[in-house]
Amino acid sequence: MIQIGTSMAAPIIRSISASPDTVQPGQAVQVWIDAFDPDARTITLSGTVTDANGATATANTILTVGDPLTYELTANDPGVTIVEDPSAPGRFTVTVA
Repeated sequence: MIQIGTSMAAPIIRSISASPDTVQPGQAVQVWIDAFDPDARTITLSGTVTDANGATATANTILTVGDPLTYELTANDPGVTIVEDPSAPGRFTVTVA
């Protein structure tokens, strides 16, 4: 059987970290999952500005275009509450009972 198309690579998690990493009951921590799409492509954008005398300046920036990632954080302790930050994918507030 011939398969046409490309296979998609799984996302890669660079790190998962908590700050602070030690808490007392009732306290909360911030947890970040840093991940990326290895199939993402980059686009170079160039901007040019010209003044009245014809002098120009050019600068570039890189734009990464990748699949949207869905983040999930779970705990093995029923006394933990996890709330995802809707404004920052991969960031969670974890409260410990």
